[in-house]
Amino acid sequence: MTAVVEEVVRPNGRGPHRSQLRETLRVPGLDPAVVAAYRPQSARLADRIVGRIAREVSGFAAAADPQVKAGIDAAITKAVELFVDTVAGAPTQGTEVLAFYRWLGRHEATVGHNLDAMQAAHHIATQESWEDLRRASTELGVPAHVRGPLGDALITYQNTLYEQALMGFMEVRTSAAREREEARAELLVALIGGAPADQLRELACRCSWILPASIAVAVTTADAATSEVVASACQAVSGVRHGRLIVVADAGVAEDLAHTIASGTEHDVALSWGVEAEQVHDAARWAGRALDLVRDRVIESPDDHVVRCQDHTSRLCLHADPALRQLADEAVLAPLLEQSPKRRVALAETMLLWLQTRDSAPALAARLGIHDQTVRHRLRRL
Repeated sequence: MTAVVEEVVRPNGRGPHRSQLRETLRVPGLDPAVVAAYRPQSARLADRIVGRIAREVSGFAAAADPQVKAGIDAAITKAVELFVDTVAGAPTQGTEVLAFYRWLGRHEATVGHNLDAMQAAHHIATQESWEDLRRASTELGVPAHVRGPLGDALITYQNTLYEQALMGFMEVRTSAAREREEARAELLVALIGGAPADQLRELACRCSWILPASIAVAVTTADAATSEVVASACQAVSGVRHGRLIVVADAGVAEDLAHTIASGTEHDVALSWGVEAEQVHDAARWAGRALDLVRDRVIESPDDHVVRCQDHTSRLCLHADPALRQLADEAVLAPLLEQSPKRRVALAETMLLWLQTRDSAPALAARLGIHDQTVRHRLRRL
């Protein structure tokens, strides 16, 4: 057996005993003389399986990976021996074979292969084993009532081996997916946290995400509907922060996602303009502020529910620091705030209408439904 097989299939004591395997497979009782007569033929079965896999499964051919190919050949031989021993009732363990099949699944996932090669090899092994069982049963005079359960045991055994490979494959895939998601979450935190460019590139590499030249940020309400829209968007990095869904992607991709979210959920989506990676934290702040202003009715929600920050830069500047703006408002409007509540409302109403229209006193009076002189008096006070 090759070095790779010796390294990965060393018994670890966790595999099922062959007696347990016999019970799992429900192997019927068989005359020991029949098993002894078949044992020399089992080597030829292993050779046929190995030969067909080498010819028909390109992923397991010697040219693909000689070391893995040699390990597979040895494992198939041992797998055939294990089944024969199990039928014979030998009290030995099958840990080595099961461990190798599990390793094979992990190997295929690690090198980026899919399940095609393993499925093809499994099909060949099952087909050859079944044909050999039928032939040997006839030649060795196995009773008819034993052949059916013996065939069922063979199919169950082949499926057990494949399941071990599949479990190994899924272990790596699940682990890789979890690590990738953790890296993407870390990248999102770094992007909206203003991390330096070299750190962003390193994190992007870890999660297989290419930093676009122009990145936009979309911010919307976080709920099941919006999260479902972006769940399959592998081109975007997204996450929930303070109850809001933040989506970071190439500017074009982000705009498409913003429209998809808005049209599918009717939630308002604030969209920044494209920036460089180091400015994503600014873009996220702008988009978040724009969504706040829509909520506060400072910005009107558009018909398509996509609020483009570039259309509201003056309001974003004015409301960049709400606390500071409130202090400035109170300082400028101090004389108005000193009036009685009733007079304050009247003066504020007149001032707002004048700021919006810059109309004359008669025009303002007509809109307010009051006398011209009343408007002139209010304007003088203002």
